[in-house]
Amino acid sequence: MVERPAILAIDFQEAIARPSSPKDPRHRILAASQAIIRQARLASIPVILTQTIRHPDQKGVVTPKTDRDKRLPPYRDLGGILPELGPLTQDIVIPKYQWSSFYATALEMFLDRLEISTLMLMGIATNLAVESTARDAYDRNYHCIAIADAMMGTTPEEHRFSLTYVYPRISRVMTSTAAIAWLVAKH
Repeated sequence: MVERPAILAIDFQEAIARPSSPKDPRHRILAASQAIIRQARLASIPVILTQTIRHPDQKGVVTPKTDRDKRLPPYRDLGGILPELGPLTQDIVIPKYQWSSFYATALEMFLDRLEISTLMLMGIATNLAVESTARDAYDRNYHCIAIADAMMGTTPEEHRFSLTYVYPRISRVMTSTAAIAWLVAKH
């Protein structure tokens, strides 16, 4: 079976992914993501960007009781997708409402229509939205490539934990350089 990849850039939105200072690690994540997306577009590989949507009336807000505080208040405008990444006319934008890009979205329909078998995952946060999406992709029998330096966790420790103990069980793990080389070799 031929691997047909797509880039899945998760939650690269202004309030989540915009670097706030010159030393902000999101500069590196953004640069790695831009390089991969650029190579994918050159090879005519689909680029799919997700955008978490929150409504001011809080409809659809998940409210289960948990032991850990939520990182964001129930409503916060997360802004649009960073213009450095797109979207371009040919890109697909998937609005989403929960961590996983599969939950109650059209993602799987687009993947089926495009005959995608491999998802190259990047985004924020490694251990939340990206990992939830990777788990759901694994359960649906998609191959995944987690691009380690094109992700950032809620903390460095959670990022490392996910990449060390979770992703190797449900995906391949590559650097952006290795992912670009893989794209060039395959396509």
